[in-house]
Amino acid sequence: MGDLSILTTLRDDLLVKIREIEASCEGIENENNAKRVQELNLEQAQYQAQRQQVAAQLAGLDGKLSSINAEILELSGTGIERILEAIKNQRWYFFKNKTKILLDRDTGLLWNNPTQIPFFRSDGASITLNDAKLHCENFDGDGYKNWNIVTRSEFEKISYLGTSYPYYTGSNRQIGGTSGVIIDWNNWEDNRDIRYYWTDRDYGRTTDHGCYLIFSRDLVRENNYEKNVAEGNPNYTEKERLQFTLDLFTQNELLPIFDDKEITELYKKIYFEKPELLEQLQELQSQIEELQTVTLLSSDFDYTALLAKYDIKAIDDSVIKYYQAVQQWCIELMEKLDYYEEKKASVIRDFNLISLKLSKKYEDNPGLTQEENVLLRDRQRFFQKKFSLGMNSIKTKILAVKKQADELEYRIDEIDDGVNSICELAELEQEKRASFSFLAENTAKIIKNALLKIEYFEDNHSFVMNAINLWESWTEDYRVFKTTYKEDMKHDCEDDGIEEETWSGWYQDWQQLRYAIELKMQPVIERGLRGAMPTNSELETSVPEQLIAVLEEYKNQIDRFYQEERKGIYQKFAFQAGGELQDKFETESCLYKYVVIFQSSLQDIIFNCRNAEDRVWILNWANSLLDIQIDEILEFIADNDLQKISQIILDEFAALKQKSYDIYLADVKAYGEEKARREKEYNSLVFKMRKDLLK
Repeated sequence: MGDLSILTTLRDDLLVKIREIEASCEGIENENNAKRVQELNLEQAQYQAQRQQVAAQLAGLDGKLSSINAEILELSGTGIERILEAIKNQRWYFFKNKTKILLDRDTGLLWNNPTQIPFFRSDGASITLNDAKLHCENFDGDGYKNWNIVTRSEFEKISYLGTSYPYYTGSNRQIGGTSGVIIDWNNWEDNRDIRYYWTDRDYGRTTDHGCYLIFSRDLVRENNYEKNVAEGNPNYTEKERLQFTLDLFTQNELLPIFDDKEITELYKKIYFEKPELLEQLQELQSQIEELQTVTLLSSDFDYTALLAKYDIKAIDDSVIKYYQAVQQWCIELMEKLDYYEEKKASVIRDFNLISLKLSKKYEDNPGLTQEENVLLRDRQRFFQKKFSLGMNSIKTKILAVKKQADELEYRIDEIDDGVNSICELAELEQEKRASFSFLAENTAKIIKNALLKIEYFEDNHSFVMNAINLWESWTEDYRVFKTTYKEDMKHDCEDDGIEEETWSGWYQDWQQLRYAIELKMQPVIERGLRGAMPTNSELETSVPEQLIAVLEEYKNQIDRFYQEERKGIYQKFAFQAGGELQDKFETESCLYKYVVIFQSSLQDIIFNCRNAEDRVWILNWANSLLDIQIDEILEFIADNDLQKISQIILDEFAALKQKSYDIYLADVKAYGEEKARREKEYNSLVFKMRKDLLK
């Protein structure tokens, strides 16, 4: 049932019925008691609903339920007293819900109902003790088992004392109008006055009209019921002895038929109808609480459940109902947000610190190129979108919606104060506004998007914090590269008399490589946010974090090369014939060694990935960096029109770039062999080029 108002109505109807039972049957004689019982019944249902949801609180709830039930019994005393009095005055009981049995109050024994047992065999022969034994085995006793043929001692209990036995029909102890009773007589010599009403199994005598009586101890097998209810028992009061019988009824869900029909109906209402109503009440209360309770928000928040109690059609048809509903809706959302913030205070505090870092507007750095500024600006926007929470901004959006509803209310109030209200209200009514359901959906979306971030932050706290630190460190490091590193190179080269034209060319190459590396950071974070990349062997860090670490090491190696090695290569070939070209090829060969190291590190990560699509993703992500030195040499040769290098070598070098690793992704050994073969081929071709240049 989806409509909260319908559930609430059903709940209230059940409470009315329960109240009627309490008022008419349970002796609630004043308004205060009646009101208290109703409150207790509702409270009981609420606690029972909570029991299903909060296992950790079961012990406390059980105590509360026991206390409630005790108070209900205390307030409902009159009805129970009448039932106990009826039990005192009645020994034998038939049951509305168990028609094949009857019960003896004094012993707790169950007896078969003779009216449902044939007194004659189907072949017309006399009934024998063996017939009775066979019947014991096949008797369907309304679910009760372990039936025995009546013995002398048990028969005496219902015959000598028992004119109250329902089927006792005369002074000769006839049962059910028959002239004999089949008895499993263990002490047949002491037959007293019932010698005409038994069959002696030893002598085989039978009666013409035997009635077999059978009994079961199923209800009292494990207790001292007969002693507890005995009239002379000094341990219990009369009320306590009668309560044992009442408990026997209620614990076994028996619906006894009392001699007084009014008592039968009273018992039915208190012990059958009322529990059924309470069970229904509990179910409805659970459904209502599911819709109403201020539960902790989550990204699975189903706003339609909260929306169920709103009459959307009536709201959309009335401007007044519309603004009232919008106000109420926003208030409910704000309450949920406040509750969520309270429960998630520490998480949101950490998240807000991140948001503070990301909140500053990016200002273009004049020391960076336009392309570089765009890269850093877009990167910051990406991190803001993915990792900046800003709960206050979410609340501001919700409150902005409520403010519009408030303004609608104020406008109506102003129109009411004017002299042209009918026309002005008509104009107001015709204005376009979002349907209430669409507005609710949109506000719920705003909240859900924020909760997705928080939940991801909770589940991936380490990754998020590392990503934020990465954003900060890489951004700062690039600024350092554009300022400090550049100035250091300048001063170092000038000290050795190297011209600006030369060292600035080196820095431009360095910058090109660094920019290519910078482009690779954000895609790794984006892939990490899309979900886990399962691995064959568990490692302390995730695959995206491993990729960033490898990328950062490659970046550091490039930096060290330009800071520590680049000048030495220049000085090695500066005064040789064709030294400029040799310098270039030597530089690219050194840089390619770092590519090989980078690729070797990637190999371990790639082949630890369980899914083939993740392997392909990593390779595609890295491909442009793996080919960057090949591209650089081909571009250098094309720009400088180096005729000395044979076309065959150039064709082989260009073909080297076309070789793909994709086909080797299923076999780590084949991948490694291809990588080694490619490295050897690269070095060989570079050597041949340098050799051609010396001719």
